[in-house]
Amino acid sequence: MIRNFDDYTPNLNDEDLKVAGIVKVGLQKYIGKDRAIPGSKICAGFRINSSIKISSVKLRKIINYLRNQGEPICSSSKGYFYPSNSKEIKDTCISIQQRVDSQLQVIHELSKHI
Repeated sequence: MIRNFDDYTPNLNDEDLKVAGIVKVGLQKYIGKDRAIPGSKICAGFRINSSIKISSVKLRKIINYLRNQGEPICSSSKGYFYPSNSKEIKDTCISIQQRVDSQLQVIHELSKHI
């Protein structure tokens, strides 16, 4: 759970873990950056094909969970996908590192006001 966002980032419950399994299996059809599927389409697919409703925030939390379980799920501006080569993994790692670096800079600047 992320402080100050408790209502939006609760820990995954048993139902969320089942959804994670569905997301994992579904994403395995999307191999390579060119076949990426947008998160909005994943969420819409759940709404259309089941009684399960997941938000984009919940989907990101599920993707994070799956990655931490060892799934090499990549992402780009086009969406999520499994890699077709190591460059796609490297590109995703660089992208994530750039976001981390940006957040660390924000922390550094905000900390000046404490």
